[in-house]
Amino acid sequence: MTARAVWYDRSTMSRTLAAGLILLAALLAACNGDGDGAPPTPTPEPTIDAAQAGRLLDSMVLRQDDIGAEYERALDRTTTNEQAALLRPDTANARQQFQAWGRVLGRDVQYNAPASAELLFQNKTARLNNSATLYTTADGASASLAFVRALPEEAVAAFIQQPGEGGGTLSETRVEKDIAFSAVGDESFAWRITGKFTFPDGFTVNYVADALFLRVDRVAGSVITIALGQPPDRAQLEALAGTFVENVRAAR
Repeated sequence: MTARAVWYDRSTMSRTLAAGLILLAALLAACNGDGDGAPPTPTPEPTIDAAQAGRLLDSMVLRQDDIGAEYERALDRTTTNEQAALLRPDTANARQQFQAWGRVLGRDVQYNAPASAELLFQNKTARLNNSATLYTTADGASASLAFVRALPEEAVAAFIQQPGEGGGTLSETRVEKDIAFSAVGDESFAWRITGKFTFPDGFTVNYVADALFLRVDRVAGSVITIALGQPPDRAQLEALAGTFVENVRAAR
């Protein structure tokens, strides 16, 4: 069995699976449309420019030293409000929400473990995603987190499974909300996401992702670890989440 068969082809699975989970991590899922979850309008605070926000987020997201030398940074992306809104099917509504919440700027990073047969059924983290989004107020960050938490499991699964740019398909996606997890930051909740990825040549691999969503003051973020065949190591996720919270608090 080749390392590619066990984990991923960087030109297919890496982009397809990452696309669904990064969008989720970046809080870019669709609204349920019933109007009951409209976010409160936070009290505006002095604005921060994009350059300042970018420097803050750069110091917040998990870095190579936080993850381990064996992991490779595979993605580093900044999203403006307009870029984030265009990624949602309800773009006009998203623009209004971002304005009401006081969203300033978002940052997503992804790290991959080296392809290896040892990643299969070993509870080892094969991929890590981390996001941080800066808001003008803690209320705005909290409202964005509440919006994500209220999304129906079926809507989240469908959003993750939408076709990506890398080829291959995601299927049988299931979302288990509010799994047991120690409280982190000012507020937090965790989901478990499971499913299958099928390469264009028909080879299929199971994945298990534990997604922790959290808020520290006016920053909403997530830490997602992905493993193959079994859930990722919980102790590692807890440690990474703790490091992320420390980074955010040190940067404020």
